[in-house]
Amino acid sequence: MAMALRDSGLETPQVSLAAATRRTAYEVVFQDGAAASALQSLRPWTAGQDFLVVTTPTVQALHGDALAVLDPTGRRILVLACTEAGKTVTQVEHVCRRAHALGLGRGGVLLAVGGGVCSDIATVAASWLRRGIRHVRVPTTLVGQVDAGLGYKGAVNFDGHKSYLGCFHAPAHVLIAPDFLRTLPARHQREGFAEIVKIAIVCDPDLLNLVDRHAEELVRTSFATPRAAGRAIVWQSALLMLQELAQNPYEDQGYERLVDFGHTFSPLLEADSAHRLSHGEAVAIDMALTMALSAELGLVAPASRNRILSLLRRLGLPTDSPLLTPELCRRALEQAALHRGGRPNLVLPTDLGPSRFLQAADAVGPDMIVRALQALAPPPGIPGPVSLARPGLRAAGSLNLAGS
Repeated sequence: MAMALRDSGLETPQVSLAAATRRTAYEVVFQDGAAASALQSLRPWTAGQDFLVVTTPTVQALHGDALAVLDPTGRRILVLACTEAGKTVTQVEHVCRRAHALGLGRGGVLLAVGGGVCSDIATVAASWLRRGIRHVRVPTTLVGQVDAGLGYKGAVNFDGHKSYLGCFHAPAHVLIAPDFLRTLPARHQREGFAEIVKIAIVCDPDLLNLVDRHAEELVRTSFATPRAAGRAIVWQSALLMLQELAQNPYEDQGYERLVDFGHTFSPLLEADSAHRLSHGEAVAIDMALTMALSAELGLVAPASRNRILSLLRRLGLPTDSPLLTPELCRRALEQAALHRGGRPNLVLPTDLGPSRFLQAADAVGPDMIVRALQALAPPPGIPGPVSLARPGLRAAGSLNLAGS
């Protein structure tokens, strides 16, 4: 055999192309009605008794009867504390340990019934188990139903960095059941609207107008009224998110993504606040600053900037934070460039035409950042949702923002 190989010339390098792609498709189903009846539609995924449901203490307390539809015995339901600060590898290990104890096979299924953190943890666990098993998502928060529960990604925090470790592992099925929103605390509804405002600004002016008219009442009534508008807002936001993700699902076709609007400065804000700022609150502050930068660059009129700032404040979302300093902005742009192929790719909305992407951090100088930060304070007599004290804010002419 060795002589045959030598005779065939294999002592010189040989090349064979190995296909390593996977075509993936999954259904995202919007189902109105009671939570229990919505979960009943998932019975085909649990019929083989090779499954594990991952949920949270809050969902178990509020919707335990509905969860019993999936497993009346409760033996295959893992109740896991899911907080942004506790979104760690240790939590993923808890899921894997229970799956192993239950003997989940290669054809097993993880079902995540909870918010974005629950979905993240279950997605990473599903990607690890036997090198990848199926998982089903049932997002129970507004953020989950319009954003975090829809895409291919899962992640956990590591070494002080938000979502630093993660995977691309598409779900097998996503169920959006708006009935879960009726028990959602107002703060969580507000932060969900931050993600809705995000996708509306960069993708759909009509959706933004609908949110502008109805969002406050929907938060006040826990999505009870106006019912039709609330359902339309959730489903349209989800569809827009899916359409954007479908263009570059594995983020390997480029690093200019409209869905990154509001997600450049927010990761550092969350981490530096020790997660006292929720994800949606940090996204709201990020959007406010980015709109102010777009105004400074002449891409949007001051009236457009002020409209978004007003909408966020009416929703009870913050538009500023003492943590939002020129130094944090510099670090955020540097971190974004590391994550986005060497360029910050800050999404900048425009009044005319599609959004633009900031390709060089030094295009927004330190003085411009300071002016944008100063524009975030609410008008006199209008209190902000968070403290606006920012001691020592001044033009930082020596601050170096060049990084790409």
